[in-house]
Amino acid sequence: MTVEDVDYTYSAADLERRTAMLGRLEGRGIEIGAFHSPLPVPDGVEVMYVDLLTSEAQRRYFPEVPDDAEIVEPFLIAPADDLKGIDTAALNFVLSSHLLEHISDPIAAIREWYRVLQPGGLLFVCLPDRRHTFDRTRVRTPLSHLCLDATEELGVPARDARDLEHYREWSRAVNYLEDPAQVDFWARHLQRIQYPIHFHCWHPEDFRELVDYLREQGATSFEVLDGVVLKNGYEFVYLLRKL
Repeated sequence: MTVEDVDYTYSAADLERRTAMLGRLEGRGIEIGAFHSPLPVPDGVEVMYVDLLTSEAQRRYFPEVPDDAEIVEPFLIAPADDLKGIDTAALNFVLSSHLLEHISDPIAAIREWYRVLQPGGLLFVCLPDRRHTFDRTRVRTPLSHLCLDATEELGVPARDARDLEHYREWSRAVNYLEDPAQVDFWARHLQRIQYPIHFHCWHPEDFRELVDYLREQGATSFEVLDGVVLKNGYEFVYLLRKL
């Protein structure tokens, strides 16, 4: 199957499985980066929205989104890996759909989501599968790369160089640039304006490896409750519980 053959709609079985996973939510939690596609949750569940931009700013930043699309208004404007407006162990759940790949340091984000969850709280993470998206020509992100990003801050030359290479990959895979000079020029522009590209791309087993590694290192402690591939291989979902 090629990326052009993938059916990007949810089948009835996909919807049933995703609904069952989201059906385990209760209480009060957040969805980060919902934008114009908030996840459906059971009646009685309270969801607050977190994003880096207001809804008005998002419309300006992403003009490709239809004017009639309803964009949720965040209650908290904050980066996904620095939720300073939320107390430790304050939430029953955290939802993240097609967001983690946009974060240059995913380990920092997962640790922050772990912090704001109560013991027993749920983390729902949905990610695109590299093999069935425009990321298919890019290098699959290894765990070792994520560990380096977690130890070297922005501004460290080695870290900035790795991020720049992600922008180059994006310029080739998404912007269809081939000339090396054009690729480098556009990549540096995207890096300068901090455009939210896919910094990382994974297969389903890669995310499970990351969860296991963080538990082994004592950074977080999540139990995997469920994992499923949806949309004919386009995306995969994990449901985790904080121990």
